Amino acid sequence: MNKYKTPTLKKVIIVLLVIGFAFMEFPGVFFFRNVAEPYIFGMPFTYGYTLCWWAFMCVVLFIAYKANWGDKAAPKGKDEKGDNNK
Repeated sequence: MNKYKTPTLKKVIIVLLVIGFAFMEFPGVFFFRNVAEPYIFGMPFTYGYTLCWWAFMCVVLFIAYKANWGDKAAPKGKDEKGDNNK
């Protein structure tokens, strides 16, 4: 398995984060503030909508964490100081 992560994974994570933040902070959800229905998971729409996007963002950030998304790719066999690993 290749140790280096492809730039494609980074692009996908960035796109998913932007989509998640955009939909989580979407102001149009306030059109439902005085409406008793619809319900999502037994909660009013605004709470259920925000909870669903919050869970989506947690999953995306967990995948980014597991993929070492923010780390610089070190050359194979060298650590960040440039010394050879043993």
